[in-house]
Amino acid sequence: MKRELLAGLLLLTMAAGLYWRSLNTGSDQTVLSPETEPDFIARSLRTRAYDSSGRLNAEIAADQMQHFQDDALTEFARPVYLLYPEGGDGVWKIQSEAGQLQQNRYLLLEQEVVVTAIEPGEPLQTIHTDQLALDLETMVMTTESMIRAEGNTFTLQARGLWADLNTNRIELKDRVSATYEVQ
Repeated sequence: MKRELLAGLLLLTMAAGLYWRSLNTGSDQTVLSPETEPDFIARSLRTRAYDSSGRLNAEIAADQMQHFQDDALTEFARPVYLLYPEGGDGVWKIQSEAGQLQQNRYLLLEQEVVVTAIEPGEPLQTIHTDQLALDLETMVMTTESMIRAEGNTFTLQARGLWADLNTNRIELKDRVSATYEVQ
């Protein structure tokens, strides 16, 4: 009888110890709520977007994409956008380390943002900045951050930018300084 009582107490003690351990390790783990988990994740993503008339207006590539359907939000790791503005001859390549697409329209790019004119005849060749916002419907990009731009015969720096990629019109906001090369 003493052996059975001792074995029962030992089993009860082990069960209590395992239960206590699971409570302690379980409280250290963070459980994500369904609202914070993406609806899907894609790796090595490559896609094309067309307008209503079937004209190619963007190509998108990213190392990783997370889509949150309820928030109409897509997050990108190392996105690269190729944009074909309406009526414009130029093709623009925009890349960064991180990006977000909100409501399938507003693109926010951060960390080492580089805008490159693919067409060699464009006077403005590259723009470097830390943050950039782009409305994909109007093709207007803006930033309040410092920019460095390079062209065929000039280099400039400024704080803030407004650019319409459809009309190739660019406005620099503040602290503009430029260096021109005379040929």
